[in-house]
Amino acid sequence: TIPPLLIALNIMHALSLVAASLSLASALQIEPTPAVKPLLKLRGGLGGIDAGQVATIVQGISAANAGVMSLAPKKAGEMYGVALTKWTEFFAQWSGIIMFGQVLTAYLHAGGMALPEALAWGFLPSCVASVQDFLNDRMVGEMGMGEAAKYAPPLVNLALTLGAFGKVPNLAPELAAKAAAVWMAANGLFGYFSTAAWLEGWGGKGLSAVESGMGKLMASTMCGGAVYIAASAFRGKTALECFGAMMGMYSLTSLDGLYLSKTTEAMGVDPPKVLFWAAIQAFTAAAVFL
Repeated sequence: TIPPLLIALNIMHALSLVAASLSLASALQIEPTPAVKPLLKLRGGLGGIDAGQVATIVQGISAANAGVMSLAPKKAGEMYGVALTKWTEFFAQWSGIIMFGQVLTAYLHAGGMALPEALAWGFLPSCVASVQDFLNDRMVGEMGMGEAAKYAPPLVNLALTLGAFGKVPNLAPELAAKAAAVWMAANGLFGYFSTAAWLEGWGGKGLSAVESGMGKLMASTMCGGAVYIAASAFRGKTALECFGAMMGMYSLTSLDGLYLSKTTEAMGVDPPKVLFWAAIQAFTAAAVFL
């Protein structure tokens, strides 16, 4: 097992990276804008390109990809050349569920809905899936995880969703959104930078490189959600800027998997397929901030 001190140092280092990325997003802001505006009414981006239109198109592509991963994880595995096991299917499905919720949140937020309410609607797919897993005893009975994994996902998802909808007494929706950002950042960063320890904590021991790589993908989606929420809740960014920051973070994780951590190679995924997404993510961020 990894020493607790090393895990803590990894998390602290990762948190500093997220803070730096949000600071960079702030520095790249060209002009002040209201907190919420429809996407198509925001300023143009890179080379006069309408950043709002770029974001809308990318949201559509991302929603389609996330939908396939959520509803047909085996098909998604075949598309990307990932060996199919119960763990890769599980991580593919949950990565898709989380990303679909992010796209839904971004779409509603860009249309003028306040972040907490948009976030609550985006959490609904995770609520349904976590309750379904609980009722079917998927976590313990099928995946072999510990008892905590059976109860934590539905409880956390329901609590955050109700809180963001303003249905939890003495909890402001804005505070619930901040809590969601912290929760997702803590779990996502731990899972991304200390994947083996993170998976072992949930009962995932002896996983292959492919399975661990898919787990890291799921952790990265939690980081993406944290960046989007934090950009608005803590930094006051617009819906478009939140989406641009999230896409920028995703482009970094895609490139990391290709060239630094080599996760893509270990998983047996063709590099061009990852480069396709890295290019879309980086272009979206550039269209928003440059």
